[in-house]
Amino acid sequence: MISWLHLTYKMPRKPSSPRVKVWRKLKSLGAFHLHDAIWLLPKNAYTYEQFQWLTVEIKDLGGEATMWESQLHFGLSDKEISQLFIEQINEGYIELLKQLDEENIDLVSLSKKYQRIKKIDYFNSPLELQVREKIIQRRSELK
Repeated sequence: MISWLHLTYKMPRKPSSPRVKVWRKLKSLGAFHLHDAIWLLPKNAYTYEQFQWLTVEIKDLGGEATMWESQLHFGLSDKEISQLFIEQINEGYIELLKQLDEENIDLVSLSKKYQRIKKIDYFNSPLELQVREKIIQRRSELK
């Protein structure tokens, strides 16, 4: 059974920059927007620490935030939620594969992008291997 971390928060409407900052941080962590203001991550040391810091940051920005841990018992299964995370991360991998197919590419930049995506690929998408192999292939072509 997977342990999940939930983060709920509320921010003042104005100014909008703190809300955007929080949203960007959630996206950079690969958090899944479950509904309304509830964001979800699988629990591990990294995600736990990041949600803790974000909870404090939201409060420092004038908002309200609560973080908690849960395990699913009814409704969506762990497998179904894991699949939602994979579908979300696949968007990044698919975009990266398209960019790797272009003629003139910045392989250093694309490799960094791959590392950022892989860092938040919590459930090991099958597309990760395709992207890694494509990067290796393109690296050998550029030599």
